[in-house]
Amino acid sequence: MKITLLLFFVLCSCTNYPGNFKYVIKDNVHYNQDKSERHNGEVIMPDGLGPFPAVIVVHGGGWSSRSYEDTTSIAESLAGNGFVAYNINYRYSPEHHHPAQIDDLEAAIKFLKTNAKNYKVDTKRIGLWGYSSGGHTVSYYALTRAQNPDLKVGAVVAGGVPFDFTWYTRSPYIKGYMGNFRDKMFEQYVDASPSYRITKDSPPFFIYHAEKDTLVEHSQATSFEARLKMYQVPVERCDISWWGHMTVFMFSSKPLQQGIEFLKRKL
Repeated sequence: MKITLLLFFVLCSCTNYPGNFKYVIKDNVHYNQDKSERHNGEVIMPDGLGPFPAVIVVHGGGWSSRSYEDTTSIAESLAGNGFVAYNINYRYSPEHHHPAQIDDLEAAIKFLKTNAKNYKVDTKRIGLWGYSSGGHTVSYYALTRAQNPDLKVGAVVAGGVPFDFTWYTRSPYIKGYMGNFRDKMFEQYVDASPSYRITKDSPPFFIYHAEKDTLVEHSQATSFEARLKMYQVPVERCDISWWGHMTVFMFSSKPLQQGIEFLKRKL
């Protein structure tokens, strides 16, 4: 029993970064008419008249598990610092392959813009935040919609991200997401990789990564940073010493603080 409770605590833990704003939480905010659990989310709004900049938050879990409850602490930290946070679920792989998760994020953004008055959102100042597979989703969306004025976002925070799928020949996570292993669909792996979607119009990025991450190599972050710089896209990188993929997400306050301050400057 003690081990079970400890595991539950660890899985549900996440650091926070309190701000000066009080906030309210609206649960069960669906962005799709089917009203399914996977198209559900929570909107966390600062007290005040607004309008406020908004950030859509996308959880990790290998595209195939977990929920927005994992990223509630991030969303609450954003709201406490003056952002409307829409913390969302999305459809799982392998039942739903790429780009279903990207399409879900697009639907959430359109919903937030359509209902901007209800949620006190400044539609001209919208950013994205995601970790791990959620970081891939927000990065891919931001890069592929950068030239569409109705869909583009102003800034992205992404942590622990596999930016280049072609590094992974037999990843079970990416196979579930894409539908097969790399050598069976190499061109599709390239197409689904944020690293190959960068243009001069790409929004500013804040990327963070654990130096001891054994699930997604730290060099994914440095390589993606270099490619952004090739296109002169503004980018900031935060490295976290010693910790791994999940411990950074759950316990490190450094990237949360720096990521929120980055969004304050960019949005």
